[in-house]
Amino acid sequence: MAGAGVLAIVMEALKIIGGMTLLLWTTVVYAADAPIPLTIDEYVDRAIKQGIQGKLNEMNLEAAGYTREIAFRQTDSPTFSVNHSNMRGDTTVNGFPELTNSQQTSLVANETTPLGTTINATGQWADSGGTLGPSETIARPGFNASVTQPVYLFVKNSVLRTRQNADLNFAIAKNIFDATVLSLRVQARNFYYSVMLNRASIEVDERKVQASQKLLDVTQALVDAGKSASVDTMRAKIQLQEDKRQLQNDQVLKDQAVLSAKNFIYLPLEAEVQFVTELEFAPFKITLPRLLDYAMLHNPDLESLRHDKDLALLSYQAALEPTRPTLVMNGTYNSNEQPNVITHGWTWTATENWLFFDSFVTRDQVRNARIAEWVADLNLQDAERATRVNVQSAYWDVMRTEQQIEDFTFSREQAKRNVDILRLRFQNGLATLLDVLDAENQMRVLENEYLGLLVQFNQAKDKVSAQIGADVETLS
Repeated sequence: MAGAGVLAIVMEALKIIGGMTLLLWTTVVYAADAPIPLTIDEYVDRAIKQGIQGKLNEMNLEAAGYTREIAFRQTDSPTFSVNHSNMRGDTTVNGFPELTNSQQTSLVANETTPLGTTINATGQWADSGGTLGPSETIARPGFNASVTQPVYLFVKNSVLRTRQNADLNFAIAKNIFDATVLSLRVQARNFYYSVMLNRASIEVDERKVQASQKLLDVTQALVDAGKSASVDTMRAKIQLQEDKRQLQNDQVLKDQAVLSAKNFIYLPLEAEVQFVTELEFAPFKITLPRLLDYAMLHNPDLESLRHDKDLALLSYQAALEPTRPTLVMNGTYNSNEQPNVITHGWTWTATENWLFFDSFVTRDQVRNARIAEWVADLNLQDAERATRVNVQSAYWDVMRTEQQIEDFTFSREQAKRNVDILRLRFQNGLATLLDVLDAENQMRVLENEYLGLLVQFNQAKDKVSAQIGADVETLS
């Protein structure tokens, strides 16, 4: 009896575990098949962080960071190298071979500082002996160190200039990264708008199909009652078929838009996605002067061109220096131990170099560098003017579409009233079927035009965001 009770408990436990496993499996399957809801902000974030272009953009910035780090470490961090040599010799003197051998191991450290100072230190250990020379093997340490410091009287610090170049190049890479992010944002939102527009068009055409079906039913009833000609029934059928074809076209366009949108953010093409954000309209409150001032300060392309101008100035300064005198101070210290002899030495030297004539090569290089600086300045001026034009043009697009959207409110309401009135008049024999069809087609055209204006309004705001270097929704 006890064994039967234990068996029953085990069986019940297995049933519970099996039920939980089935429930878990069902939940996993359901989660795998469940559509992924994406707002427009989530979609943009995925495009920037998970899309192919977004990943390439991040990698380019990361590579630029490593390049900058390399340049800095080469000007402020030491390097170490180990050298080892082993020498053996055989010399015959008066018919007798004499052997020599020696070994030397050294550790060399080099470091350049941001001040341009070069420090070199070498520690070594030497072994030597054999039948020629000392009768016993000797091992003695040695140490050498030197410090070299350029004196910046006629030239500037080239090491500091290298670090400045590295900083500016990384800043340009960061500006390119920011500009690419803004571009990806615009592209991603356009993909999302395409899905939203096609989905809204389907809703408009579905209402149109339903209205055409009701109109056909009413027309058939009027024909059966002898109040309308039979040709009206054919016209209503033709209109219904045309509306259904348009609805099918919209459905295909929507599926294509969804496929392109999933591909842009690198989602599995078979994944089910719900684009949950609706087309919206809110009046644009930011003034044009505010947008222009912000763009001049934060547009990433303008910042890159400003850095290009700084780089051109550094190149010009470097081009001036080859024919200028240079002065270098050098101090050395050495210490070596030999049998019964220990030596220490200090040395100070000053070296001056002056390439006072190089057949005007430096002169022409300076002229080229000066031209490059002028070109960089002209590029910056041109870009600033272009940015002002682009911001103002995009702002006008926003204002124009905003005004048209506000005007469309009355037109849409009036078109809906016209359709309702004409349907009633047609049922009472006071209007023709063609009048009703024209009113319904006009309403459909107005609905689609309104949807297009909503998309144009948001696209214009996105263009403003790309030009000023930030999302306009975040500005106050």
